[in-house]
This record gives sequence, structure tokens and C-alpha cells, in this order.
Amino acid sequence: MKNKTEVNDRPALLFVVQLPPPLHGASLMNSIVTESELLRKNFRTEIVSLHFADSVQDLGKFSFGKIRKTLFYAVEIIKKIIRFKPDLVYVNLTPKGFAFYRDTFYVFIIKLLRRRIVFHLQSKGIRENVENSLTKRKLYQMVLANTSLICLSPMLSDDFDMVYRDEPYYIPNGIVRQAGDNTSIMRADVQNPEIMYLSHLLKSKGVLVLVDALEILRDEGFNFSARLIGPSADITVEELKRLIVSKGLDDRVEVTGPRYGDDKFTEFRQADIFVFPTYNEVFGLVILEAMQYSLPVVATIEGAIPDIIIDGKTGFLVEKQNAGMLADRLGRLLKDGELRRIMGKEGHRRFLENYTIDKFESNILFTLQTILNKTV
Repeated sequence: MKNKTEVNDRPALLFVVQLPPPLHGASLMNSIVTESELLRKNFRTEIVSLHFADSVQDLGKFSFGKIRKTLFYAVEIIKKIIRFKPDLVYVNLTPKGFAFYRDTFYVFIIKLLRRRIVFHLQSKGIRENVENSLTKRKLYQMVLANTSLICLSPMLSDDFDMVYRDEPYYIPNGIVRQAGDNTSIMRADVQNPEIMYLSHLLKSKGVLVLVDALEILRDEGFNFSARLIGPSADITVEELKRLIVSKGLDDRVEVTGPRYGDDKFTEFRQADIFVFPTYNEVFGLVILEAMQYSLPVVATIEGAIPDIIIDGKTGFLVEKQNAGMLADRLGRLLKDGELRRIMGKEGHRRFLENYTIDKFESNILFTLQTILNKTV
């Protein structure tokens, strides 16, 4: 039993983050960080949980209700800082749109109250905002000045290098390992391999490019089945089904809607190839889920993905919005079961070495302690 003095000796860490819903990569990682037992053992923690959207479609949209919420959460941040006196404030900065100006407002409040800030970037978009605007560039520089910055990969550093001059910390995301996660490793001899897509049904996730690639594979005579899994977004499940029918792919391509929890993991166990042809991505947690189930992954050269997938070893990297190249790489895996097995096994090994939740939490703890120990 720790006495009161020992508890109060731990540094105070305040999280100002968005938690689910809606569920997406950034909100999921915020949940993992704020619920980490390892961090709670080493820090006294409190949370200001920001909630501005109920669905993925609402993200980034302006409304007067969001203005009211912005002011409400500003008051909450002030009260928390005055009462809790955090040694460090952890902010998951949104780098563009209305949400950036909202977060800027919060950052200036935190700085006025003389608290140290660490930003954890789980999205991108800074460079496109500042390249042609000196005013925006100055604003970003003011926001990021005298702060610490955690980024997911060195491949993303060119998004902020025009406005952040210090050395960032790099921590790849991680996920919770599931029991029985290696079961698909023995599926090398299957005669009708299953291709799996799992994400929101968004054009920017490349799902329409995938449909075009599947049509090419069908026309080239490949045997396969495919399951497109995910909730409706800017494409609905019904719209995607109609497209599949119009291309004559409905005998081998199924659109299932979303799968969660054990149902989702069952889908991974039954698949043979995972495909993620996104063209607007930062990291792609779903790739880690596929790797833990020993699936070879075909994904695009986008965001941090080339750091995760070793091209030709754990899967294939393809150009964005290139259905022909996507079909070619999927075709290589469809016709070579041993290649699927070898790549899947290597991807599983890479997942265990680099992308488990234990590895992520250890890296976060070490980084936060390093930041606190730096001379201000």
C-alpha cells in the first residue's frame, strides 16, 4: 500500500484528447494511452475528454454546437490545470481544419497557465496548410514553439518540418495481441484464397480502386473470393453492393458491413491476404491487426505504411490509386500459397517485435519521462 507522499511524488500528467465515439485510429490510440496501467503506475493522471462528433462523417465539419463545446472544454481545461497542476499536458493535436483552430485555442490557454505540452500527432495535413500561407506558417510555429512532439514515423516528418525545429520523438503505434492470432499461418494450400479489406467504406481508403483491381483479377482468370468489411461512410454498403453487381463480381465478392470484437477477429482468421489500398493515411492500425494474424499485406505507399510493411518480405507496397499495380501484387499472392505463408510468417514476427501494445506503452513511458527530465 503506497502512502500519500509516495503517490504525490509521481509526476502529474493531464490528457486533453478525443476518445471514442467515433472510433478511428487516433481515438483508439488515445483510449490506449489514457487507460494504460503502466502510465498510471508512473504518473498521476487526469483527463479532459473532448467529444465533438458522433460519427466519422461528422469529423472536421463546422457547427455552432461545436463552438459552444469548444468554450465548455476550455473552462474544463482551466479548472483541471488550476486544481491538478500537471507537470505535463498531453495533447493529441489535430493539424488542420476547424479542429486545428480549436486546439490552438486550448494550447494558448495551457501556455498562459505555464504548463509544459507534449503533442502526439496521430494525423497529418500541416504542410498542405502552410506551404502557401505565411500567416498559417507563423501560427503553427507559435503553437509548436517550446513544446515536445511525438510522431508515428520518420516518414511523416516532412509534414511538420517547416514549422517545428526541435528534434521530434518517434513512436510507432501498437495494438493488443489477441489469443490464437497465428492460426492463418497454415493456410498456404487453399485453392480459393480469400482477400480481405477491413476499414470504413471511404473513397480515400481506396475501396473503389480495390473493386477495379478485383475486376482485373477476375478477367485474368484468378480464383479468389473477397470480403469487403466495414461501416458505411462516404460510400454506403448498399452502393458498394450495387457496384459489385454491376461489374459481375457478386459471385465472388461480398460486402458484409462492419464487424467488431470476436466477429472481426474471426474474419482475420479466415482470410488469406489482407489489402489496404488507402490514399490518405497516417499509420493504418488495421495493418497491424492483419500482421498479427500472419496475413501478407498489400497496401499503398502512404504515410507511415512503408515503415510497417517491408516490400517483398511481409507483403507488397503499391502506388496510390493504381488498380493495375494492385491487381498484379494481389495476383502474385493468389497464385503462390508458399509466398503467402512466408510473408505472413515474417509479418507476424515483425508485429511481435515492434507493434504490440506492451512495446508501445514502454516507448510512451520512456518518452514522457525523458521529456520531463529535460531542462526547460
